[in-house]
Amino acid sequence: MYSKEEEKELKLAFWRKLGNRTRKIPGQRGKVKTWIGDRTNIKGVDLRFDVGRKKIAVALEINVKYETRRLALYEKLEATKKIFENEFGEELIWDFAYEKEYGEEVCRVYKEMDGDYLAQEQWPAIFSFMIDKMLRMEKAFLEVKDFLKYDELGQ
Repeated sequence: MYSKEEEKELKLAFWRKLGNRTRKIPGQRGKVKTWIGDRTNIKGVDLRFDVGRKKIAVALEINVKYETRRLALYEKLEATKKIFENEFGEELIWDFAYEKEYGEEVCRVYKEMDGDYLAQEQWPAIFSFMIDKMLRMEKAFLEVKDFLKYDELGQ
């Protein structure tokens, strides 16, 4: 077990080391990769890393407050499933009612692996997974972004 202070330091070291690893991505020319993250230009749609003590995930998350809007956007994304997964390069987990650890319900398309982000010996495998899968997630998202961006609900 880690003290709160040790956990905080490891967490900071984890994200700093991940940033340093992104400098080696082709085309980055030694600069830290800027991920799309929450700058998708679609309200309530984010690309995110989710790291925990048991699972590591890379996800496209629809976190719109209103359930009908959230599900409508998810259905629209699901209509692109074949294109999205083809761009991603492998099957993903599609969950229209994913419950986050603090109870919030979101729609999520993701890939995960077993891992503990505080276990430094796992960092090389975790970083490889996170970088590879997020590059793929961004590519897949950009392929369907325009279709998702404009819908009948006025986005």
